[in-house]
Amino acid sequence: MVRIFLVDDHQMVIDGIASILADEKDVQVVGTASNGRDALDKIAIDSPDLILLDINMPEMDGIQVVKELRKNGDHTKVLILTMHNNAQFTKQLSELGVNGCILKNTGKAELLNAIKLVHKGEKYYGKAVTDSLLTSMEKTQEAVKKVKLTKREVEIVKLIANELTTNEIAEKLFISTLTVETHRKNIISKLKVKNAAGLVRFAFENGLV
Repeated sequence: MVRIFLVDDHQMVIDGIASILADEKDVQVVGTASNGRDALDKIAIDSPDLILLDINMPEMDGIQVVKELRKNGDHTKVLILTMHNNAQFTKQLSELGVNGCILKNTGKAELLNAIKLVHKGEKYYGKAVTDSLLTSMEKTQEAVKKVKLTKREVEIVKLIANELTTNEIAEKLFISTLTVETHRKNIISKLKVKNAAGLVRFAFENGLV
């Protein structure tokens, strides 16, 4: 039996998914919530096996919910439900420890398959999500190859785009602050941008973050 907790700010979505799952003998909806903060409180009590989680919600969005769960040592499996097929968004979810992501227009068969696979410990990303991610990765590889960034420079671009300071980057990569600054200058030169803001823009436009 897979014990499911549903989180979505639209009651119609919650009711619809609950209705779909009602006829499944090996799936049980043990709780629901319409916002992230309420979800965290209830999840702690209901202890579900898997959370079907929306992203865009009031008070606390789905990304923050996952961050809070993981920070508190809760590794309940999470399957994201979203209307938006965004590759950068999918990368961020994967890095947060999300177990899968499917679009809200997914049919019953795929939803049940996703629940089954995630419950077994596998990752599941719907075909549309996977295709978008692969396209983004190809774009990223082409951009990095075109400007001839090294693996280390790519790491530093990502960290700068994620708002880490020079000292934080140096500490994270076990290099000196002088080395970080040297890499930063070289990257700016290769990208032909004027400053760190241009570097960050390149990162976002080419799927590095």
